[in-house]
Amino acid sequence: MADFEKLGATVVGISTDDIATLTDFQAKMQAPQRFVSDKDGTVTKSYGADLAGAAKRVTFVIGQDGKILYSYYDWSPLTNVNKVYAWLQAHPQNASPSVSLHS
Repeated sequence: MADFEKLGATVVGISTDDIATLTDFQAKMQAPQRFVSDKDGTVTKSYGADLAGAAKRVTFVIGQDGKILYSYYDWSPLTNVNKVYAWLQAHPQNASPSVSLHS
C-alpha cells in the first residue's frame, strides 16, 4: 500500500462481511489498508457492485470530487490492484484519489 500512498492514493477495502470477519481477515493477511463493513449492502448497491447479496471484486478510483475516475473488475484481487496501480501511474494529474477495493 505504500506504493499507492506515494501516488497520493488512499486504499479502503469495502466488504459485505461483518466487522469481526474483516478484523480477522486483516490480521491473517497482515493487510495494511483500512476496511469498511457494508453489511447491509448500501454502498455496494450504490456502486453497482452487488452480486447476489455479496460484493463483486471491483476496484474504483474515486476523485476528490466524489466522481468515479476509473473502475476495474476481475475476480483476482491481485489483478485489480495491478491494473489500478498502472492506471494511477499513467494519470498523475488525478492526485489524491481514493481507491475502493470491493471484495
